Amino acid sequence: MRRAVYRGILLKSCRKACSIRQKRSFITVVEQYQRGVTLTLGRLTSVKGPGIRLKLPFLQEMHKMDMRTTVKELKSQEIITKDNVATAISAVAYYRVEDPQVAMLEVKDYNQAITELIQTELRDTLCQQDFNSILNQRNKLSEDLESSVAQIAKKWGVKIERVQMKNIDLVDPAMVRAMAKEAEASREKIAATIRAEGELEAAKKLVEAAALISSKGGVALELRRLQTLEKLGKERGQHTVVIPVNMGMAGASVAMGAAMQRVYEEEDHDTKNRE
Repeated sequence: MRRAVYRGILLKSCRKACSIRQKRSFITVVEQYQRGVTLTLGRLTSVKGPGIRLKLPFLQEMHKMDMRTTVKELKSQEIITKDNVATAISAVAYYRVEDPQVAMLEVKDYNQAITELIQTELRDTLCQQDFNSILNQRNKLSEDLESSVAQIAKKWGVKIERVQMKNIDLVDPAMVRAMAKEAEASREKIAATIRAEGELEAAKKLVEAAALISSKGGVALELRRLQTLEKLGKERGQHTVVIPVNMGMAGASVAMGAAMQRVYEEEDHDTKNRE
């Protein structure tokens, strides 16, 4: 216990010694990505760029402001949407110091101020929207949030480059199951609609085919029947197919077959006589 107390006192003493040494030093280095805001006897005198800079010990103080883009991840916070849905939303913000003089004098801690501002604006903006609007219009809502925050941050010498919603989660597990059921029902509805459209298109094609076959007379229908019998004959196994046949067409088929048989016989007889 005593060692911990002694260690804390020693650390405080070292920090004070370092701060006193820095105040006594009259040379300081400003990095390329920094700007040095100089105060002389508590008054703003200059904003210095990168390089080796001189200052009067005990009379001047130089506060170095980082001009690089800062990435701030905002913690997830729970909100209640317009349709009473408990939602946890997190976001990420990108900003940088645009005017180091204003950022130094107008706000004590601009990082904390920007964080609290974005969280407040995020909650106020999304509480006025329903859950489906947040999901479908997240990019538009992020742009609106960015514009509202940028107007206030400009007064602090900070430029907001981008604010984007990161995660949108439901807090209540029952709502998660309800949303899953709704999505499943929507997919089933789309599948049934596509299937019905396919059946309608097939029915239209069948009507056109029937009209075409009927316009060509009985010969086209007979060819279609023979094609069906050919397909059945290629299948394995024994099949018994009963097909109604028009007697007029059957008589014509028999007469055609007899005529073809006589033609074949006459050609055979002529061939034998020639030999």
